[in-house]
Amino acid sequence: MFENSPELTGKEIPTVTTKLTPTEKKWNPLGETRSFLRQAKEQFGTTGAILPSSGYLARAICQSLRGERGPWNILEVGPGTGAITREIARAMRPGDKLLAVEINQRFADHLRQEFETKNCFDAVRQQIEVQCGRLEDTAGEASYDCIISGLPMNNFDGEMVRNIFQVFRRLLKPGAPLSYYEYLGIRDLKYPFVKKGEKKRLSEISQIVNEEILNHQVRFRRVWLNIPPAAVRTLVLKP
Repeated sequence: MFENSPELTGKEIPTVTTKLTPTEKKWNPLGETRSFLRQAKEQFGTTGAILPSSGYLARAICQSLRGERGPWNILEVGPGTGAITREIARAMRPGDKLLAVEINQRFADHLRQEFETKNCFDAVRQQIEVQCGRLEDTAGEASYDCIISGLPMNNFDGEMVRNIFQVFRRLLKPGAPLSYYEYLGIRDLKYPFVKKGEKKRLSEISQIVNEEILNHQVRFRRVWLNIPPAAVRTLVLKP
């Protein structure tokens, strides 16, 4: 009913089957998971997940960073504990800049510590900045070559989701990709069991998101090896 398929536009890219490196397989270390679960419980409205993203999901959502390109300004929104940020760092090149915007202060502090101490960030440490705040407060007009979003759209109301896409349009350069993920079937699963007001909210979100997908999606991929399984979508919002 609500969860659109690739279905809505474009061809689905096959599920990722490439083996992860030993480092990538450690996508769910105990300390990080405990921190994530604690914040998910306290601030689920802005966290929107029960576990950090898997290495398979991180690799899929960073697809736009690979291939031939020059130096990029990259924006990551809602990085959480940095599961996807680590994959972005692996894909970064000389001249790239990454701004990671995280509304949760504890997650932002955790990310800063990760950047200072983890070997995977050694080569790009000086190219990364963490900003604790809201996406809407991010400065710039057509400033970014790529946006990677982990924002939990299903936790917001329709007006906020519409505003988020408006901010994405403001920040993206023409032709620049927006990649984001959502958990497969979540709105469909919730809809029969919630009250009228919640049904209305879910319907509004679906209408807004489906319109963006129909008009702007260029790539779609299902990632089954994640908890929960997810859909990764890439949109080009500005021609």
